Amino acid sequence: MSDGPHRSLPMRRHWKDLAERAAKAAYSANEVCEALPHALQKDLREAPLTAIRDILSGGQGSLFSNDEIERLEAVRQASTRSAASNVVIDSAIQAVSDGLTGDTAYRAALESACEERVRSGFRSVEEHYHREANAHSARYVRDRLDAARKQCDFKTIASGFLSAGKPSRGAVSLPRHTGLDEGPTL
Repeated sequence: MSDGPHRSLPMRRHWKDLAERAAKAAYSANEVCEALPHALQKDLREAPLTAIRDILSGGQGSLFSNDEIERLEAVRQASTRSAASNVVIDSAIQAVSDGLTGDTAYRAALESACEERVRSGFRSVEEHYHREANAHSARYVRDRLDAARKQCDFKTIASGFLSAGKPSRGAVSLPRHTGLDEGPTL
């Protein structure tokens, strides 16, 4: 017997942790919700955020949005080809196309990238649960993930990247509740 479909989920560990919390009723809605920002931060940490922020803030003095878009595409080619990198760069290009500049563009790009990564991650988890479990389990996981998304504040996550750049490895860890007083509420 398997420990659940989250074990065979073809995603990174932080998304598996989120799927596990969503699938198990032993985890409260708040515990599912706290795993979502963790997964997003782990994903976005691998994107070339410093280079994107420099381009959007006019670090090299560009006055034309086409120049910024070309430089963002150059960053895409030079960076590791990851889904998170592509989503952040696409969101930055959209922010530039919308006429945004500076930290406003960077914040809009990060918020948009968070929303897109959540939608993509949730689709992958739900699709996997449809294949590996029954429809009821997939619906249950989807409902719990949607509830977590509604509670998640993408602006706060984006603000965290604005103030700190990339969070350090220690700053992005999923809280584990192991003490006796941290158990489920009665």
